Amino acid sequence: MSGLPSEVFYSFVTLLAMVNPVEAAAAFATLTAGRSPADQAKIALRAALVGGLILIAFGYAGEALLKALGISMPAFKVAGGLLLLKVGFDMVFAQQTSSDTADTEKARAPASDPSVFPLAIPIISGPGALTASVALVNRAHENQVLTDAFFILIAAVVFAITYVAMRGSQRLTQLLGKTGVDATGRLVGIIVAAIAVQLIVDGAGAIVHAAFPR
Repeated sequence: MSGLPSEVFYSFVTLLAMVNPVEAAAAFATLTAGRSPADQAKIALRAALVGGLILIAFGYAGEALLKALGISMPAFKVAGGLLLLKVGFDMVFAQQTSSDTADTEKARAPASDPSVFPLAIPIISGPGALTASVALVNRAHENQVLTDAFFILIAAVVFAITYVAMRGSQRLTQLLGKTGVDATGRLVGIIVAAIAVQLIVDGAGAIVHAAFPR
């Protein structure tokens, strides 16, 4: 694949890996245990909508913020890549996973509404997903309007998948078990780390090219 189809596929895989519906479902199952099916449905819908809106808004507002601070996109890619690399390492070595965050918040405030915090942020739209959204929105393409439309569509699809995963969280976690959820998280962590390295390489390459033009 080349051109727009490959960019669409790259964006989809990147967002899917960053949001990680399986981890979100495991956290959702922990945070909503004991609630009625109606409450669970409302919480899942709110979490998916809020998480998606925040990610899309940050993707576009992030560019304006970077410009206001005088930060170039290559520099952001290097910094964001380093952040994502840490996120990937944490996922691979199972350090402070979404399930751990859910357990902590469940014990701290068991009766509170978890749809916005911690589900929408930071479990669904965490630092890694927000960083990736800015990088994806600012990928150069000859038809930026079409690229923007595809990004919003891809984000909508990813969060729809996340919503479905949360709604079926009990069956999904029973099917995979804790071992399966952990294994999925580690596998996704490897993908996230690879994406992070590519961002660093792209950003560093652009910086070097700007400093030493041919």
